[in-house]
Amino acid sequence: MKVLSPHIALYRLFDLADEIDLSRLAIPRLRLSRPRLGAVRYETPPAQIELGVRSVEGVSGLLLARLYEFGVASLSFRVHLGEEVEWEAFVEKALSLPEEPVWEGFFLAELAALEPYLKGALLRPEAEWGQEEFTVYHALGLEGTPASQAPLDLTPLWMGAREEFAPEVRREMDRYRYSYSTEDLALLGFDRVLILDSEGIWDIADLVEFVHAQLLELSYYDRVLAQELEAIPSLLRPGGFFSYGRLQRLRRRLMGRHAEIADVKARMEGALRITEDLFYAKIYRAALELYGAHELERSVEEKLRVLEATYAMVTEEVVHLRSQAVEVGILALIAFEVLRALL
Repeated sequence: MKVLSPHIALYRLFDLADEIDLSRLAIPRLRLSRPRLGAVRYETPPAQIELGVRSVEGVSGLLLARLYEFGVASLSFRVHLGEEVEWEAFVEKALSLPEEPVWEGFFLAELAALEPYLKGALLRPEAEWGQEEFTVYHALGLEGTPASQAPLDLTPLWMGAREEFAPEVRREMDRYRYSYSTEDLALLGFDRVLILDSEGIWDIADLVEFVHAQLLELSYYDRVLAQELEAIPSLLRPGGFFSYGRLQRLRRRLMGRHAEIADVKARMEGALRITEDLFYAKIYRAALELYGAHELERSVEEKLRVLEATYAMVTEEVVHLRSQAVEVGILALIAFEVLRALL
């Protein structure tokens, strides 16, 4: 069986900054192709740059960049394998191409070349870039059979390996298999996505990319919060009156960090609205579940609650020390007046 016009798209996402000011970049914004007007809406659509054709060790493809307001840049390299490719040859290429060691250096070099262009738009750049990666297999369909009824073993593509998988693995895979019509199929894997779409639309890949961008940002703030909470015990060491200034600085830092993360989290949650398109909504929710975004979000929320409790405790201690300082000051004034009267 032949695969019609297959592509392999390699994605790398990087957390570059707290925010990318897209208004400073005169480049077009992403629009999804299929959904009904208003059914799927980006609050602030990512900016999209077509960087042109690249050739890497004999493999040619189109390089695209997407820039998200909450600080994430995504690079994708789309390789067209031909108009018709035998299924086995397609699977072989799909499993081997993403594993080539050349891609890490390729994407980092392309990002470095793009960075000067973005410098004015990067607000509070990160010292170290977090990364996410995944692969999309995209084709117009299969020769002679509806995409949704493909009589093929899709497990190797879903798992990224050729093995004799247990029935439980196949049942789990079927949970993430979706079709809008008989002519399309979407199969979500942990780091691989198969899309068969007779119209050649990449909307599902765009939704999956957006979920990975959210995941990357949540991972960053989960690490930041963990580091903040680990540092707090040493800053809360007893110090009497002399700890007042240290606690005030800690209080301001906790308040600032909480406000920063709450703001970014709110912007991410409101960045994409799916109101009427049930197909895309199902895929979006499934991707959030599969990639562990809900667990990560709960982890961030729990750490934020601990941060809030710590802030309240530090505030209480600061107020207590301030009251003590006032009392000591009053006693000192009384003692001074008594001594002056005696002298």
